[in-house]
Amino acid sequence: MSNLAWRVITALIALPLLFWSIWLPTPFLFVGFVILATLFGLIEYFHLAEKLGFIPFVSIGICGLLGVHSLFYVRATEFLPALLGLLLGATMVQGVLTERDFKKSLPSHAATLHGVVYVGVLCGFLIGLKRLEPPELGSRFLTFFFVVIMAGDVAAYFVGRAFGRHKLAPLVSPGKTIEGAVGNVVGSLAAAVAVHYGLFPALPLSHALALAVVMNIIGQLGDLYESLLKRGAGTKDAAAVLPGHGGLLDRLDSLLFNAPVLYYYAQYGLPPS
Repeated sequence: MSNLAWRVITALIALPLLFWSIWLPTPFLFVGFVILATLFGLIEYFHLAEKLGFIPFVSIGICGLLGVHSLFYVRATEFLPALLGLLLGATMVQGVLTERDFKKSLPSHAATLHGVVYVGVLCGFLIGLKRLEPPELGSRFLTFFFVVIMAGDVAAYFVGRAFGRHKLAPLVSPGKTIEGAVGNVVGSLAAAVAVHYGLFPALPLSHALALAVVMNIIGQLGDLYESLLKRGAGTKDAAAVLPGHGGLLDRLDSLLFNAPVLYYYAQYGLPPS
């Protein structure tokens, strides 16, 4: 079966569950999906670090991720700096007690904390969006978020395959093209218009289009950043959890840096109705 066929089958199974969880009035299922996906993503990230010879503190990282998501769930993100400071202290203590290869101390500690921030904190903003009041507002923002990013990804895939000639970042990701990147932006803009008129008229069209462009650019940079990490580890995919898509980290890459963008827009940029 072709890679495209596996992509379609995986999407047909996963996307209905995702959007069902988004529109449930209670947040538990969506939050559970986020926690599960980010746990797998963090473990995949630690495996990349291990391929580079580092020794991340997996148990501390997982505890840190769960702590971060708990803060987003109870709307207590003002304690994030304190939690990250506590994690830093925990890595220091474990390093002093257990470290044997001292040349790997600094990168191993850095990989642990970077993993918690990169996967845990950034994805935590998705929980923050789901916990917006009223709940329907969070569901609308999350639908906008996933539809805009996924539409861009789909457009980039087909435009890149049909018309891609000029490499976007050949050293980091040889398969990505400028034509595909342009198709990505156009796909996101079209999706933003559709969501505005079909679901979210309270989001001004000019804001929706601006968000689509910003999120698209950030998403493509996030995708390239994850490609950089994978190239450093000498692997094409972070894992093989999702047929046709690679690992969870491969699916989260364009979402991670966009989650805080939309969260802070929802908090401070949306005009009052």
